[in-house]
Amino acid sequence: MRLLSSPFEPGALAPPWAPARVYAQVGGVFAMIVAAGLAWEWAGVGPSALGHALASGAVHAGLLALGWLLATDAADGWRGPVFRLGTTLVLAALAARLHPLGALVFLLVPGLLVLEARRQPRIRAIGLGGAHPAHALAGLVIGTFLGAHLLVTASRTLGYRLHVGGLPAYLSALAYDVGANALSAEWLFRGAVFSLLWRRGTFWPAALLTTALSLVRYLLDPFLPHAAEARAGAVFYLGLVGLIACALRAWSGSLLPGYLAALAFFAAYRMLAP
Repeated sequence: MRLLSSPFEPGALAPPWAPARVYAQVGGVFAMIVAAGLAWEWAGVGPSALGHALASGAVHAGLLALGWLLATDAADGWRGPVFRLGTTLVLAALAARLHPLGALVFLLVPGLLVLEARRQPRIRAIGLGGAHPAHALAGLVIGTFLGAHLLVTASRTLGYRLHVGGLPAYLSALAYDVGANALSAEWLFRGAVFSLLWRRGTFWPAALLTTALSLVRYLLDPFLPHAAEARAGAVFYLGLVGLIACALRAWSGSLLPGYLAALAFFAAYRMLAP
């Protein structure tokens, strides 16, 4: 508990703030791609699902880009990594819409992120790196427990049932979680934002604010159920996942345990059907 109430690396220097124009440039580019994808979907020109995929890929690419800018010196070659990561995510989203196995392209994104980050020593400060096996196992166990609890609760109280919708579709959804959904959330919220806030204060304010921000991101996700009771359940479980991921980040010094906890939780969540 002492760790959770102590300042984050009190002797460490925070990365310099990127100029506002850099955030405006990056945000503007990804916002235009999202708008183009949504316009494509609404216009019904060609396969409308590709328009939705374009917008979804651009959203996750923007989250990774924002995390990159917050975690590094933005004046030091940010364009290359942001472009490569963003392009890979958008192509993965389009490939997943064209064929269920196209989602396997998402599996390239974590490795690419690690390769890009190796050129930026400041990235280590947000927890991108390996973790002790005990910490990684703890993340998997906690995520699996929360996922199992979700399955039991949803089946008994909300009338949901176990249904994976076919193995290719299930694997496609898991690949999306690995390379986009869970990855972008851990990278931005538990990595860049949590580290930024924790460096300037103590654990609990940083963890609570970070979790609140991540919940806003999830609640805006059109793939979440729209029923009021289902969304309330999503807030409860995703809030727990977020707080636990922050604690795992503090305990292990790595994003990996929290990332594994999120993947284990979503592996169970993908099995639910109304």
